[in-house]
Amino acid sequence: MPTRATRPTSRRWRTAAVVAAVAVLVMAGVLVAVNPFRAAAPATTDCTAYGLAADDPRAHPHTVTRATQETAEDQTQAGPLGRLDQSFTDRGVTSRFHVIDGGVDTSRPVGLVVDLHGDGGAEFYEPGGRSTCLAAVAASHNALLAVPLSPDSNGDRTWWENMRVNLGWLRALTTKELLRNSPVQHDLVTWMGYSGGAEMLSYGVLSDARDLVSHGAVMVGGGGAPDALGTAATDNEKRNLRMWWCTGAEDDGSDPDSDFDAVRAATRGHGFYQQRGFQRTRLELLPGHDHFDMPDALILDELLSASEASPHATG
Repeated sequence: MPTRATRPTSRRWRTAAVVAAVAVLVMAGVLVAVNPFRAAAPATTDCTAYGLAADDPRAHPHTVTRATQETAEDQTQAGPLGRLDQSFTDRGVTSRFHVIDGGVDTSRPVGLVVDLHGDGGAEFYEPGGRSTCLAAVAASHNALLAVPLSPDSNGDRTWWENMRVNLGWLRALTTKELLRNSPVQHDLVTWMGYSGGAEMLSYGVLSDARDLVSHGAVMVGGGGAPDALGTAATDNEKRNLRMWWCTGAEDDGSDPDSDFDAVRAATRGHGFYQQRGFQRTRLELLPGHDHFDMPDALILDELLSASEASPHATG
């Protein structure tokens, strides 16, 4: 698995971040000086880093933030149906999850995107980046975003270590909490996983819990081949279930910060499911991308768009 769980941060970007932070503080001070009773506008996230075009209306959503204090005001920007830092226990196993509502319309069928974090769980602990952008894309397809935190607590948070226990908790979370306590249609559930989360999808969910995946799954930066399918595949699953592997062409384990060969894992995972008769598999090795700069928001948008297209569409 990768040794670095978050996106790369160069000195240039750190400097830019400091300048931007100072500018925000100065502007906030000006606003307070002009009108001390006016709340500052919510911060926004730049989702062009995750593949959205600068002029895409989803490219600058309000930043989702975990609450830092008790208050009646909405600090989180998680939306009307959103719930952050919720606890869920099943059979003595406990962990947490977020639900983020980027603006769904409950008068229409509501879907769900379940996103599985990479090793370390940065997507859960820091929802203001990738998770904010994925929620904006999900909402544009009238879907909520769920971000569960692996119950693994030995060292880094991972999905692929102690997979049987983690998968049991994840199944219970999905069926007993996410699908039961949110206005979500059971036939509109999409899964996404990054790095270690992609491994959990390929080795666990798609092997043993395909009944939870009704609208497709995409593995980003990984997703290897299990020894065998945990449950036999139905003809309908083979014919209709979309399984996509998207990995940077440079994500081959040669980077000292990521010695995990995601190209090899994705290639093997794709081949495994394709050889077992799944007809809507896809493998994309994106030129010029590595483990830490994948266009996750764009990838999710393409999967959701494909799922909404004609059932006779390929891919």
